[in-house]
Amino acid sequence: MIKVESHLQLSASDLVGHLNCHHLTQLNLQVANGARGKPDLWDPSLEILWERGAAHERAYVEHLRESCRKIIEIEGVGITPALAEQTLDAMRAGADVIVQAAFLDGIWSGRADLLLRVDAESELGDWSYEVADTKLARETKGGTVLQLCLYSDLLAKVQGRAPEFMHVVTPASDFKPISYRMAAYAAYYRQVR
Repeated sequence: MIKVESHLQLSASDLVGHLNCHHLTQLNLQVANGARGKPDLWDPSLEILWERGAAHERAYVEHLRESCRKIIEIEGVGITPALAEQTLDAMRAGADVIVQAAFLDGIWSGRADLLLRVDAESELGDWSYEVADTKLARETKGGTVLQLCLYSDLLAKVQGRAPEFMHVVTPASDFKPISYRMAAYAAYYRQVR
């Protein structure tokens, strides 16, 4: 949760965090409003996990690159209108894979690890996209599914079509995505959101 000018910008982490602990949402709101300082914590084990996760994502992108796919990477930090526009431009261009896709819709925002092009008609043309995230966990957790639902919802608004599937790529899967039907989780996601 961050404050952009006078408006809040919420992310998948905020959605999952609120589900896990409503008090966390209140603390994050106080930080966003400047009433409380952000906790100054540094945990080397979390940094190592972040580095391992980033390495796993890079390895998956390289795996996709080996299959001669057209890959566009959205460079930059955070989620800005310019990054969301770059993502939309890459989608309109029909890239096979878009890395670090950025979405903004009202107060909701997201940065999906990857968008994978599929042969399903949308407002973009004869193609559309589905979200894929790389995760280190061997089992997909509920928070991951909610995160993917938010990204898929933001994606649906951009491409004019809800994605049929959303995917998780774990290290133990030999880069074969584990797929989940968006419709199976959509009602729960809407209720939590």
